[in-house]
Amino acid sequence: MVMRVTGLASGMNIDEIVENMMKAQSIPLNKIKQQKTLLEWQRDSYREMNTLLLDFRSQLTNMKLSSFYRTRSVASTNEDIVSATVASGAGQASYTISKIKSLAVAESRMTNSGISSDKSKVDTTKSLFSIQDSFANADKILWKQGSVESKSIVTKEGKPITLGLADGVKITDVKNMTVEVNGKKYTVIDSGTPESGEVKPKSGEVIVDKDTGELTFGDTIAANSTVKVNYVTDKKVENKTITKDNTQIQLKGALVPGQIKLSFKDSAGTTIELSDKPKEDNSKIGEIIDKDKNKFGEINYETGVITFNSEFSNYFPAETENSEEKPKLELTITSQQNYFSFGLTTHTSKGQIDEKFLIQGSESLNSVMSKVNNSKLGVTMFYDSYSDKVTMTRKETGVYNNNENGKEIEFNDEDFLTRVLGFSNNVASEVPSEVPPEVAPEVSPGNYVKAANATFIINGLVTSRQSNTFSMNGVTFTLKKTTDTPVTINVNNDNDKLYENIKNFVDKYNELVEKIEKKLSEPKYKNYLPLTDDEKEKLSETQQEKWENMAKSGILRNDSILSGLITQMRTAIYSAVNQDDLDSAMKSLSAIGITTTADFTTAKLEINESKLKAAIEKDPNSIELLFNGTGATDGQKGVIQRLYDKVNATMDQLKERAGNSYSVNNQFTIGRQLDDLDDRIERFEDRLADLETRYYSQFTAMEQAIQKANSQAAYLAQFFQ
Repeated sequence: MVMRVTGLASGMNIDEIVENMMKAQSIPLNKIKQQKTLLEWQRDSYREMNTLLLDFRSQLTNMKLSSFYRTRSVASTNEDIVSATVASGAGQASYTISKIKSLAVAESRMTNSGISSDKSKVDTTKSLFSIQDSFANADKILWKQGSVESKSIVTKEGKPITLGLADGVKITDVKNMTVEVNGKKYTVIDSGTPESGEVKPKSGEVIVDKDTGELTFGDTIAANSTVKVNYVTDKKVENKTITKDNTQIQLKGALVPGQIKLSFKDSAGTTIELSDKPKEDNSKIGEIIDKDKNKFGEINYETGVITFNSEFSNYFPAETENSEEKPKLELTITSQQNYFSFGLTTHTSKGQIDEKFLIQGSESLNSVMSKVNNSKLGVTMFYDSYSDKVTMTRKETGVYNNNENGKEIEFNDEDFLTRVLGFSNNVASEVPSEVPPEVAPEVSPGNYVKAANATFIINGLVTSRQSNTFSMNGVTFTLKKTTDTPVTINVNNDNDKLYENIKNFVDKYNELVEKIEKKLSEPKYKNYLPLTDDEKEKLSETQQEKWENMAKSGILRNDSILSGLITQMRTAIYSAVNQDDLDSAMKSLSAIGITTTADFTTAKLEINESKLKAAIEKDPNSIELLFNGTGATDGQKGVIQRLYDKVNATMDQLKERAGNSYSVNNQFTIGRQLDDLDDRIERFEDRLADLETRYYSQFTAMEQAIQKANSQAAYLAQFFQ
């Protein structure tokens, strides 16, 4: 910005003079800017209209579907036994279910007996390791030692897929490891030993290198894929920071005694190594000691909490007065956890599903059940404290395992579910065949409710379904009870629903017409032009808003595109529809009671309710043809087909003129005009900048001349004193 100091010699307010001169010169520029604003308002108004048409076109799209006209109602002669719903477009029909022999039942398993010991009941909220003695079969928990881990990896192009194991850490228990890529499961293959030779994965397989954690897939894995891995390592290595004010460190619970190692460097840089030693009088607590058996704290194996004593504080570096940070130590801790694993198989509508679970000893029974319930197995598992039993029920009813005596839920013989909780593949009893399936869960004396399909006779056909709710020809049936009494389901036209559909269309049409006609007839205030920047400064925000509303009014008054659409829609509605199968007395909307209103100034429609309902009752097929008939010519097309074509063509015209939010200016007419005005504005502003500089140069020359004259006068005046 140029600094100008003017008027010192002349005493004139040069800035004000130049400013007023520039205002006069800027009048043509302001007119161009006003023209640009008007075009922007027009563009936005066109786009607003296009949005209205888009919404109306969506309504027309729905009305082009046969289901819009083929409305159906359904009624059952006994809702307590069979209920039904029907989709629009379903055929008119009658179905008689003469017998329901059995209902579909979901397989359900229960534990053979109570899971708790005689001493105390299992607390499902506490860690399994801490309450293991509460189980009746506590000695059958197959604890393993290691560290259960889970990792999610987003793949990158050209980069290996690896778990990033810490130095000295290896993967164990490969058979219970799970790998998924974008939700797809892969079979995990052990890389084996160098002596076993190279193992190559097949499609659907992944090889894991137990030493490095690198995964090699038999399929090509695309970049940005999500790989989820659950696995076990022989130990866990983690870094922890401790300060003098914090005497505790939290590790995972259910730790293995004698397997805890701690190392750090003291202030002198010497590496100090500590380890745990279980107390002889308390197997749940261990001491933290050095190689000389000096005690520095205790560890709770169940909770994983290490508490350091005052002796340990001697290892911290000395605290300095100027330091804001408390002295701290960086510890590397190696540990092992107790864990177990189990597997579960279900048969579902999606096929056989196998899941493997790795359970840390620090997890509760509630956590185990939650993992099962949230898996893809499709079962619900819960514990009932009253009976002290655990039950597991498949969510889907029906038989999906077609093997002889096949079970829908299958357990591994040697894991937590069977050995500890008491589930069994060899069920003690099944539901007696003579017991009605709908009450089978209540009377089953054993630990097993067998899955069953619904079997029934419909219109003389003996058939079966895996669910009590099923669809047939657009009708959804729900079987509720077994019966030998016939139940009839009738599907008929729902004339009231068709009337409501047509009424909703007329309402939408009238809403669109009203908004377009309002724009076309909006008054134009020629004396209200867009405000210039100088004019805005003189008005309050409220005054500016009122002025702008007046200036925007009539921006689309008598617009040719919109007025043309109104005319075309009138023609589309009033013209007769020529279809061979259409009732000759129902070839136009007026013939079925849909006419224009008494107000001749608008194109809105009104409905003669009794006349329209009578036409629907008389011939619903002709109603469909009148609205939705198709043909090569406009005269053959139904009213909706015509309106759709007119609205679509108008939307294309509006887009050509005003574009949309995704358009760039050179793609539509108003945009190109705006670009042209921007160029004119830029050129005009450059001219004004040059003119302003010239004005100041001239006034500066005048100031310099006045200053020189004043100097000469002062010089001459001294000779006359």
